[in-house]
Amino acid sequence: MKNELILKSLIVGMLLISLPILFLNKDKLVKNVFSEEKKTINTVNSIINNNADKELITNKNYNQFIYLAFQNENKKNSYFIDTKTGEVKDFEFFIKEDKKEAFQKKIKELLDLKYPKFIAEKLKESQNKTYLLENDLIINYENDLMLPIEENLFLTVNYQEIQECIEYNFYASDSKREEGYNYKKDKKTIAFTFDDGPSGNYTNELVEILKENKAHATFFMVGNRMETGASVMQNVLKNGNEIGSHSYAHKNMARQKINDIIEGEEKTKETYRRITNQEMIYTRPPYGNINKEIKESLDTIFINWNVDTEDWLHRNKDHIVNHILENAKDGDIILMHDCYETTVEAVREVLPLLYARGFQVVSVSELASLKDKTLEKHSLYRSITAD
Repeated sequence: MKNELILKSLIVGMLLISLPILFLNKDKLVKNVFSEEKKTINTVNSIINNNADKELITNKNYNQFIYLAFQNENKKNSYFIDTKTGEVKDFEFFIKEDKKEAFQKKIKELLDLKYPKFIAEKLKESQNKTYLLENDLIINYENDLMLPIEENLFLTVNYQEIQECIEYNFYASDSKREEGYNYKKDKKTIAFTFDDGPSGNYTNELVEILKENKAHATFFMVGNRMETGASVMQNVLKNGNEIGSHSYAHKNMARQKINDIIEGEEKTKETYRRITNQEMIYTRPPYGNINKEIKESLDTIFINWNVDTEDWLHRNKDHIVNHILENAKDGDIILMHDCYETTVEAVREVLPLLYARGFQVVSVSELASLKDKTLEKHSLYRSITAD
């Protein structure tokens, strides 16, 4: 009964398309029209039967085409049936020949906007995708990647952005657009932190790797290294990361006079302010050493860690990667240093693996925000979890 109703509605739509043609040249075309309709009905009926285990989610007529879409759990199929020939067309059939390159360029831009590089590059070459027409164009990708990523892979394409590339005007309503990658509160979240910089090329490499993986980090920098590393600092900030103080000269605060500590922090903050025109809000004491007097005397938020990769000791990429994968859990703050090549290579390898395991990697401020946690001055945090 359900299939019959679908067929009837499609036949009515097809007749409405055909009527103007019939009246223009009734005697000559009527036989051909109904012959074509029969082919189309047979095609539609076959598609419906082949998708009997799925829910019909869309049933529309567009000009000379019928569009059907089916869904079964997370699996979706779509079909474009030419009412003139009864043939099933792929959506790419509607892309103008001289606009195919422009269309693919737009899709690649959106993939780079939304996904980490290791996913985006594979999706650009993927042949397993389904086009769904709603108020926008949805492109669903089959998850045929090598990593066990469980999320649905798709793009939301603003139809107006690609209208000039398409032969037919499918929509007149407003379309959405792909907003890119957004951190989510319901995902496991950890903060990456790097001490002892800025370290020139290593820091810049880390920034690029983070960018490629839609990740951010907090870099705790030493005050007396900031002047020579000013351009590196600007690069860190412009790519969505943040910078905190790691003291002025990397001395153990617990062994210093409080006035010397305060003076050093003020010099670090002033240098940072002069270079970035921003205020520094975090401090990580060298070696993690701190006492009550220091906490009460410095007007800052103290950030330590609860996962130490000991990258300074082992200088081994595999050790760093394995330590993070074996120990990281939601709300953790991971300690590394941006002055070792092995750390750079470890971060390059571990970020895709963390993404595949459902983690998002962020800065300390982003971690606090995602956990709805307000960090207070004169307090020390080793991890940040929701209350």
